[in-house]
Formats: sequence, structure tokens, C-alpha cells
Amino acid sequence: MSEPNNLNPPERPRYTGGQIAMIAIGAILLLPGLCSLFVMFSMVPWNLNDPFLSLIVTIWAVCFLISAGGAWMIYAARKRARNADAVAPFGAGGDFKR
Repeated sequence: MSEPNNLNPPERPRYTGGQIAMIAIGAILLLPGLCSLFVMFSMVPWNLNDPFLSLIVTIWAVCFLISAGGAWMIYAARKRARNADAVAPFGAGGDFKR
């Protein structure tokens, strides 16, 4: 006979207030990249010899860097929530397991 499957499902991570704030701010920081993608695809028929194109590409690069920071914040908050032995972010004090 087979044994009954009494294994509990994995425990869902618990988010602290700081982690929830990191996820919310990270989601807001994703918006400039989304907006620049929309503008980029709407400008496809543009002429590549436009003198303002280098300025626009620089602004897009800055927007994508901001969005990368937002994605990193979401990733870091979720990773800390999954890691039971997490250390306080940015060297905050407290008794934490290592």
C-alpha cells in the first residue's frame, strides 16, 4: 500500500512592512521603463538622422536604469522574505540569525 501524503505545503513567506514598502516602491519605479518602451515603439517610423535622437536615447537609458533599480528592489524584498535566516537590510541593528 502507498503511504498517505501528509506533507504540508510550503509555508508562504511573511513580508515585513519594509519589504512591502520595497515592493511597492519597486513597482512604481518600473513605470518609467514601461513608459519609455511605449514611446520607443510608437517612434519606430522616425528617421535615424534626427538630431534629437541621441538625447531621446539617453533619456530612455536613464528610464531603463531606474526600472532596473525597481526590479532589483522587488527581487531583494522577495528574496529576504523567502530566506528565513535573513540579515537586516543595510546593516540595521538587531539580533538576527546568520
